[in-house]
Amino acid sequence: MYDIDSFRFFASYYDALKDMKPKAKQEFLLAILEFMFEGKEPDFKGDMAVNWKLIKPNLIKSKNKSNRNQN
Repeated sequence: MYDIDSFRFFASYYDALKDMKPKAKQEFLLAILEFMFEGKEPDFKGDMAVNWKLIKPNLIKSKNKSNRNQN
């Protein structure tokens, strides 16, 4: 069972992904999914760490809202 069953995926997340190289894009997208559904925190360095810090607050808000809606 996962922490939540759905979340919003904002255009800003896509903006953070679209200019990345394919391997980094895959790793970042998987990190979003693992964070949202399994609570796993990624250990990024460099630009990916910066992008993560920018979207993480929105991910947390989405997760909290989803949890409230499930109860």
